[in-house]
Amino acid sequence: MSLIVHKPGLQSTIQDAGREGFRKYGIPAAGPMDLAAAQLAQLLCNNHHDQSLIELTLHGAIFEFEKSAVIALTGGGAIALLNDAPLPYNKSVVVKAGSILKFQASLYGCRTYLAVQGGFAIPQEMGSTATYLPGKLGGIHGRALQAGDQLRFNREQPNERSLPEVEVEWFNPALSSNQVCIRFTEGPEWSWFSKEEQNLFQQTKWTIHPQSNRMAYQLEGDALNMTQKKELVSTAVMPGLIQVTPAGIPFILMSDAQTIGGYPRIARIDSTDRNILAQCRPGYLLNFQKL
Repeated sequence: MSLIVHKPGLQSTIQDAGREGFRKYGIPAAGPMDLAAAQLAQLLCNNHHDQSLIELTLHGAIFEFEKSAVIALTGGGAIALLNDAPLPYNKSVVVKAGSILKFQASLYGCRTYLAVQGGFAIPQEMGSTATYLPGKLGGIHGRALQAGDQLRFNREQPNERSLPEVEVEWFNPALSSNQVCIRFTEGPEWSWFSKEEQNLFQQTKWTIHPQSNRMAYQLEGDALNMTQKKELVSTAVMPGLIQVTPAGIPFILMSDAQTIGGYPRIARIDSTDRNILAQCRPGYLLNFQKL
């Protein structure tokens, strides 16, 4: 084996670029919440974008390297320590066999990506290793990592000569502030809400609820009421859509979101700002700006 999980932290899962082509069967793509950060980690390890890596939520994880490896950390949400010394993000690093990697609490951010050169040797399910927790699919038996898990590397020996000798300057506003502006475009049912409710949606500072997860972020704030009480036949939904429940509570659909839904879709968020959202933890304040 190559990597031993001593502590998985709050939630750590195996992800790759996602499981495409199965939404018609009710199976979402899953994949990284912060796709840009995950792709950067792969680039820094000279990996294909679809190699398996680890997505860590917040802090608490502890790993031990049984073999030497080239790794890269991207994203945020934790302070990384390699053998108790600070380990930089956004840079290729050679880790020696026997090293211990720990993640401690930080003020900002929510998700860190740990890539190893060559990726992790994880069996594919339906063409992907991405963990989809609600469906118990992919990753390690369809679950989050647990203490005692052992992950093999695809590459037996690290190749340091193939790596980019750079430390990338990376900006995500959620990594330096707990108040973030998210841009949106009108959703299919935007007109179902009055001008007053549309303005309220944009002017409210919404708080991310503690029960938010990879499926959806629940927002706390003033309830949104539709001008006309209409029923929506269940229709296709996808990550980035914002639905509003009959109680007026907005939900932002994220990477593990269901494929159909029956709540009005007031707005949609593009992939760029979904990467920002992925680094927002519960308690963050969001305001929405219309494009």
